[in-house]
Amino acid sequence: MSMSASFLEYELHEIPLMKHKIRIKTIIFPLVFTSALSAAVPLLVSGARPLPFLEYSIEMKDPRLDLITVTGTMRGLLGEETRLKISPDNGGGKLDPIGFAACGTDRSPMEAKREGDIWIIGSGGKELTFSYDVVLTVEDRYLPEIRGMMTLVDSERSRITGRDIFLVPADEVSGGIIIDIGLFPDRELRATCLSNGNRLIVPEASSLDVMLAVSGEYRYSEARIADTDLVLAIAGEWAFDDGEFFDVVKNIVGREIDMFGSSPRKKYLFVCDRNPVRGSKGYDFYGVHYGGGMLLLFDSKIDRSQLYGTPMAIISHEFFHNWNGEFLAPASDSFSWFTEGATVFYSYQVLLQERIISEEQYLEKRRVIEQRYFDNPELACVPIGDACNSDLSDKDMVNMLYDGGFLAAEAIDGWILEKSGGKYHLIDIMRSIYQKNPGGVVIDEEYLCLSIGEVVGSDISPFIRELIHTSATAILASS
Repeated sequence: MSMSASFLEYELHEIPLMKHKIRIKTIIFPLVFTSALSAAVPLLVSGARPLPFLEYSIEMKDPRLDLITVTGTMRGLLGEETRLKISPDNGGGKLDPIGFAACGTDRSPMEAKREGDIWIIGSGGKELTFSYDVVLTVEDRYLPEIRGMMTLVDSERSRITGRDIFLVPADEVSGGIIIDIGLFPDRELRATCLSNGNRLIVPEASSLDVMLAVSGEYRYSEARIADTDLVLAIAGEWAFDDGEFFDVVKNIVGREIDMFGSSPRKKYLFVCDRNPVRGSKGYDFYGVHYGGGMLLLFDSKIDRSQLYGTPMAIISHEFFHNWNGEFLAPASDSFSWFTEGATVFYSYQVLLQERIISEEQYLEKRRVIEQRYFDNPELACVPIGDACNSDLSDKDMVNMLYDGGFLAAEAIDGWILEKSGGKYHLIDIMRSIYQKNPGGVVIDEEYLCLSIGEVVGSDISPFIRELIHTSATAILASS
C-alpha cells in the first residue's frame, strides 16, 4: 500500500492539543466474533501454534510539547525475541519513537536494541510491555515530516493515522487488530476499516499504517457510487455547505471509477479539515492518500466559488492515486515522474470533464505549470526523471517533479494519440494495465513502454528517454 501527497506552498502554524489525557487501545487477539464484524478477524487454523496478541494504549504526556506516550503489551506464546518495526517509509516522514523501553509483566527490565527501523526485545518467551513517546508536530510542508505526521488531537476532535503512532509487529500475530478509541465516546467514530461504536477492526497488522480514523466534531455524509461506499467527514464552518462539497467529491469519484472501469476498494473515507499550516500567500490546500482514506486540508477562508475551481484538483489527484501509485505501484523513486506527473495531468482532466473547471481555467492552469517549469532554476541540470532522486525539501525540486511530470504525461498522451491515429490515450494504457493486474502490479519505465507498444504497435522508449532523461528537453520546448 502506498501513501502519497499533493500540495502547494505553506509555512508553520501550530495545532493546539487538548490538555486532558487521551487513551487509545489496540488489541490483536484470536477471538471468534458472533457479530457482523467477525468476518474481518481470521480464525486460528486447527492444530496450528497459537500466535501472540498485542494491546496498545496511548495517553497525552505533555500537551505543551505535543507529546504522547504509547504503551503496548504482548501476550500469548512469544519467541525468544519480539520484534517491532516502523511502518514502511512511503516518501515522507517516519514515526520516530523516543525513549523506547521494554519490561516483563512483573516490571523486570528487558533488553531492547534497535537495528535500523526494527526494535528487538529479548523477551525470552515471556509476556512483555513496551513504551515510547511520540511528538505530534507539523513542520514546513517541504520537509519530509509533513507527509508522515497528520495525527491531530485537540479539544474538539481527533484525527488518527496509524503510521504516525504505532510500531507494528515484525513477526506474525493472531487475528485482526481491534482498536478501541475513547477520545469522544459520545460522538460517532468513522474510519477506513470496519467500525462499530468506538471500536475499529483493522484486518491485518500490515494495514495498520494506512488506517485513518476520525471522531469528535465531524459531520458525516454517505453515498454509494458504482458499488463503492463513500463517507465524508467534515469539520468546521465553510463558505459552502456539506452537500455542495460532497457533490463535487461524488462527481470526481464517479468519473475516475469510470475511467478505470472499477474501483480498487469498496469503501473510502474523505476527511475535510482546516489546513493548520500557513503559506506565503495565505492558507493553502494539501492532500494525502492513505489507502482507503483521503485527507483533504483546505484553506479555512476558501471561497464558495473555488468549489468549481482548480483547488478541487486536490480531490481528483488523491483519488487517482488509488490506481496510479497504489495498484500501479512505482518500482522506485526514479519512476515518480510518472506516478505524480500522470496523476497531476489527469486530476485536471477530470475537473474539466466534469465541468468543475472551464476550458479557460484549465488552459490557465496549464500555462502556469508550463511557465513555472521553464523558469525553474534547476531546469538546465536536472532531468525530470531525476527530480525525485534529489532533495525534495527543495521547492524547486518539488516543482520540477510535479510540473515536469505533468508536461511529460501530456506529451506521452499526445504521442499515443498520434501513433494510434486518434484511437487511444494514455489513460487507455493505464486502464489496460490495471485490468490485467487486479491485485496490483509494480511498474517502471520499461513496463510502461512495453504496455504502450502492445496497444499502439510502436516503440515509445526513444521518445521517453529524451523526454525524461535529458535536461531542458527540447521536446517540451518545441511543444
